Amino acid sequence: MKKHLLSIFALGTAFVLCPTLASAQEELPTPPPMDEMAPPPPPNEFTLSAQLRPRFEYRNGAYRPLEEGESPAILTNNRTRLNFDYKHTDRLHLYISLQNVNVWGQAQQIQAVDRTGGMSVFEAYAEFPLVNTLSAKVGRQMIVLDDDRIFGSLDWHPAGRSHDAVNLNWTPSEKLTLRGFFAYNQSGTATGTILNVNTPSGQNFTPGAGQDYQHLQALHAHYNISEAHQLSLLFANLGYRTDDSADQNMQTFGAHYTGKSNQLSYGASAYMQTGKNATGADKSAYMFAVNAGYKFSPIFGLTAGVDYLSGNASDDNSKDKKFNPFSGTNHKFYGFMDYYYVGFTPSVGLLNPYLTANVRTGEKSNLSATFHYFAPAAKFEVGGKKHSSYGSEIDLVYNLKVQPFIGLQVGYSTYFVNDGTKALKGTANQRGYQDWFWCSLNINPKLFSAMF
Repeated sequence: MKKHLLSIFALGTAFVLCPTLASAQEELPTPPPMDEMAPPPPPNEFTLSAQLRPRFEYRNGAYRPLEEGESPAILTNNRTRLNFDYKHTDRLHLYISLQNVNVWGQAQQIQAVDRTGGMSVFEAYAEFPLVNTLSAKVGRQMIVLDDDRIFGSLDWHPAGRSHDAVNLNWTPSEKLTLRGFFAYNQSGTATGTILNVNTPSGQNFTPGAGQDYQHLQALHAHYNISEAHQLSLLFANLGYRTDDSADQNMQTFGAHYTGKSNQLSYGASAYMQTGKNATGADKSAYMFAVNAGYKFSPIFGLTAGVDYLSGNASDDNSKDKKFNPFSGTNHKFYGFMDYYYVGFTPSVGLLNPYLTANVRTGEKSNLSATFHYFAPAAKFEVGGKKHSSYGSEIDLVYNLKVQPFIGLQVGYSTYFVNDGTKALKGTANQRGYQDWFWCSLNINPKLFSAMF
């Protein structure tokens, strides 16, 4: 009997205690996930990277047609960069890029004195937040906007292009970004001596001795209409002067649009220029560009387009109507042989329809072929003879990714000259065949990275 009573008592105690224990067990704190238990990432990040880019060139008519009796240029140019990149969370981004540009053979085997100019500073800027969605970037920096038409990196050139400027970035929403650029430059010589920080008076500026412009104010707005459609607006004012002369201000304003739908992509740009050019003449110029591409298969696509840059008719000097793509990557648009807007601006402008075929030749390689037709945008007459064409050009480029940090590019271009080319470039005895071959290696490893 006692055994039965003890059993009943034990069973009753279990029924009473089990809910209590279960309740107590449920009240125990749940351990946090493993990722929440991990310490926060270190606030500092430093990366050291390098670039070595030698390029061999056989220039048998690049930049201008060679004349009978002229020999081609054969050379290897080289870019060396060392990049220091420091970030402190989202509070500071400090970037410095040191650069050396040379042609093989300029330095002696025993280089007691540096004859190549040594290292220069390609970029050196600090970027930091100001308030909320507004940040600033101050120092020497590239200004690259949209498709490089007006402001570009000029990465094709061994030295590239950078500006000494202040850049303010405001992102009020995920769709809209506003960027402002401001620069005020001094260059050249003052009172016959090299300009230095102790120059006591005057606004000393010599065109061509440093930056091309004396001051710059630009505003760029980029709006994501949707994932497939982008629209940008640009206004830029360039101020020119020579030492203490009066300002000559040229304004450039316009829009850039890109869109895509399935296998079709398309884009358009339009810009106008007004004000005064660097010599004080009234400016009234414009340009537009349209293009469309279609990807027929994963390995083949075509792109067609036309560029139009206004110019001065041969018998009209009332205004400067030559459009000036002053800081654009012009090599990208107007033929790889650089006959136009690379050290030479055609006074009568340019009409440039083109067709590009892209072929994927392998998992890590592709081949492109572009045909350009060049013509004047305004009336072009020399010695009583009218010209309606500058000739045409074919550009071939092969790209191969050799390793994750090594790329190979090989290019061949040929230009078909005519009487219009002869009149435009002033090459009365030009050869009938002009071509250009180049081969480039781009080696850009990450040397060191640390978080601390």
